[in-house]
Amino acid sequence: MLTIRTLALGASFLLAGAGVSSCLTPPDYPDTPSIEFKSIRSERVVADIGTYDTVTVTVSFRDGDGDLGLDNSETNAPYNLTNSNGQPNKFYNNYFFQPQILRGNTFVDYDLSFPYDSRFPRIPPIDRNEPKRGNLSFGLQVFQGTFPAGSQIRFKVSIADRALNVSNEVTTDPITIQ
Repeated sequence: MLTIRTLALGASFLLAGAGVSSCLTPPDYPDTPSIEFKSIRSERVVADIGTYDTVTVTVSFRDGDGDLGLDNSETNAPYNLTNSNGQPNKFYNNYFFQPQILRGNTFVDYDLSFPYDSRFPRIPPIDRNEPKRGNLSFGLQVFQGTFPAGSQIRFKVSIADRALNVSNEVTTDPITIQ
């Protein structure tokens, strides 16, 4: 008798849970991704290859159709390395970082000979276009000499989806590079 009551109670909870979940509607985010700055961390590393700072930037994201991420094998248009005119194609990457350095009381863009732009992988489930949200963390290595020692730097960050919609741009908190 106790087993039947336990089964009946379990089935009731299961049906109630299924009923509640069927009432939930998916969030209504725009198809253009949006991001918010979450955190930035920096750690000094001394290794055989040299001394550098590891910097990790985390942003939260929302995207209405969930078409985020690129596989490394995706190198055909519109994700090819160069445009038809031979110039670098911005959309070869989907994670964009513009470093800024403090000059006086103002942060100004700091151009490097190599960009920190990168790719983040497809975000599952990849077989369904549905709203997605979560966090993206990107780690980079800043070697000595990239910025003057003791510089305060920050990054402007944006992302792009597979349809080449570019998110809003956020700015990280500043960090000091040794």
